[in-house]
Amino acid sequence: MCPECFKQKMLFETQKQADNFIKWNGDDIDTHGGELRPYYCPACGGWHISSKPYKEAYAHNTENLIRRYETSIKNKGGIEMPLTIDYEKIFKEIPESILNEGKKSVRNYLTEYFAFKGIENKSNQDTIRHNIYKLLNKRIYDNFQINRK
Repeated sequence: MCPECFKQKMLFETQKQADNFIKWNGDDIDTHGGELRPYYCPACGGWHISSKPYKEAYAHNTENLIRRYETSIKNKGGIEMPLTIDYEKIFKEIPESILNEGKKSVRNYLTEYFAFKGIENKSNQDTIRHNIYKLLNKRIYDNFQINRK
């Protein structure tokens, strides 16, 4: 499960591995008219493949998140946006029953969490939600891997 796009993606350690996969398996993949190409994923730290054309202006969700964070810091003169948020701690505070129900239930829980903690800034809320979803996706992926064995 790629935390970047919230989809299951094949992960390759190197570009060469991704290129080899395309070379040997590319004919069997429906590309909807596009040409398969490898691309680096900053969220996974590895390589995926895509048939979507490369766009110079395209930014990954992770890069957009960092840009929003930096813009938020600049706009507020370096204050208000907490530099460290313990996402693991917030994630552990979410009841298991809510985690098992998926993103919609987690989103509702986080809305109440923001109100309780007094987090009104939309950018802060988006940052926390994004990182909690990444943890939720990692948990789903880890469970998937365990169940496959």
